[in-house]
Amino acid sequence: MKKIILLLAVLIACLAGWGSVIVVYASEAHPVALLATPTVQVTPTVKIINDKLATPAPEVVGQVFSQGNSDKPEIALTFDDGPNPAATQQVLDILKRYHVHATFFCIGENVQSYPALVAQEQADGNIVGNHTWNHPDLTKASVTEVQKQLMDTNSELKSATGTTPTLFRPPYGAIDAAVKQQAAQQHLQPVLWDIDTQDWSMPGTRSIVNAVLDHAGNGDVVLMHDGGGDRTQTIAALPQIIEGLQQKGFNLVTIPQLMNA
Repeated sequence: MKKIILLLAVLIACLAGWGSVIVVYASEAHPVALLATPTVQVTPTVKIINDKLATPAPEVVGQVFSQGNSDKPEIALTFDDGPNPAATQQVLDILKRYHVHATFFCIGENVQSYPALVAQEQADGNIVGNHTWNHPDLTKASVTEVQKQLMDTNSELKSATGTTPTLFRPPYGAIDAAVKQQAAQQHLQPVLWDIDTQDWSMPGTRSIVNAVLDHAGNGDVVLMHDGGGDRTQTIAALPQIIEGLQQKGFNLVTIPQLMNA
């Protein structure tokens, strides 16, 4: 009996000792590998614009520039809704590669976010115009709001380029006598177009190319976009459009050049 009691005492003592070893081990500081903080890549927010056309006031359309001299083989490429870091730089690179210039109608809030892109547009020999601050239908806005849309955008464009724009494109092509009057007060010439590629709707690269090449004529103004959404199809179509128009004998010019003709 005494042997059993002695064995139990020894066993209990051993267990107690082992437990203290575990506690001490657990309480000791051990180096812990710090997890590396993942690098978060911030993708610029691009405002998606459904650029479905409005019906401009018929009595104003005839007074707004949308077509150049029908006797000269000149065509103006124009781009709306930028600048957009995902597309504008690629458009500029393509234009430079082919040694041609275009006209960019910029949204004020995008100019505020990416002034360097707008400065590059102008530095490359392109023309920069006003496309309002945030792309509203101006025919549904008050006179005060129309003024603010145009003035604020002019201010940002001048800050980015050093030059106050003289061209203005109404979003959706929506313009009436009141909007035209407000534009004139700020010395802005409204500009529409006569070839609409509808590239904003992502119809496919071939559709965008055909919209231009199948209808191209002297003095045409072509509408495309470098902002307002995914412009990968436009970027893919642009070299084909430029090459196709040049093969047809057209010179690619800016809107002021088209006006002067």
